[in-house]
Amino acid sequence: MLTVFLGLGSSLSYAISDMLSQRASRAADVTRIVFWVLLVGVILVVPVALIAHGLPHGDDQWHAAGLAALAGVGYVGAYFSLLVGLRRGDLSLVAALSVTQGAFVALWAILAGEQMTALVAAGLALAIVGGTLSAVEGRAKTTAGAGWALLSAALFAVVVVLYDHAGALPSLSVAAASRTTSFLVIVPVVLLAGGGVKVARPLRLTVAEAGALEILGLVFVTASVAVGPLAIAGVMISQFATFAVLLGMVLLRERPRPHQLFGVACTIAAVSVLAAR
Repeated sequence: MLTVFLGLGSSLSYAISDMLSQRASRAADVTRIVFWVLLVGVILVVPVALIAHGLPHGDDQWHAAGLAALAGVGYVGAYFSLLVGLRRGDLSLVAALSVTQGAFVALWAILAGEQMTALVAAGLALAIVGGTLSAVEGRAKTTAGAGWALLSAALFAVVVVLYDHAGALPSLSVAAASRTTSFLVIVPVVLLAGGGVKVARPLRLTVAEAGALEILGLVFVTASVAVGPLAIAGVMISQFATFAVLLGMVLLRERPRPHQLFGVACTIAAVSVLAAR
């Protein structure tokens, strides 16, 4: 049950962060937005992780830190690809394809020998269907951004698997190691891109909020995969599309299409099945 709640917590954080990041990335260079979002994460999570757990100690923890750092490299690619997809394409299409990350993670867990009952398998399938239906608006005018969305989903699935293998390190330390590496990777990229790192004043609060929510989502991700099972964690993490629909209904007074509401209902049913397992 804790895996479900932590995974859904990451989805909610990412859903709000992605909406803010999309707004910013359509008004400024994507590389700069990624730079500031990652910097905010470093500022927030690294001091807390050091105070709570200190530096890694022992071969197992240093090995886990290396895996977390490798995940941080992949995270830059996944997040950059997602923002490029959101900048170029329709939110509905990009979100729908990004949901496939949950399927990738669940498939990996099954191939790796993770045991699951028929009830859990049904719950995972229902969650994937629900997340996809929630994301598909049904009127996307272009396939622009589709390739970037699929690349983001595949890369993020790899990142989640690496986090799962970094279990010897506390989840907060995993997030800190990953985020520090991500930031070190993006620094030379943004400098080589030229134009500096400044963003317009009206965007600064938006980027800061996106960064804070994004690192919260990352902490939830690392905690979710640490608790496990990986298949359940991966699918729950990918449910940000469902939260995007719910947030639109509540905050923006959007009127989702019937199949989107059915997708939300499927996801709620799936969560109930997995939480009661």
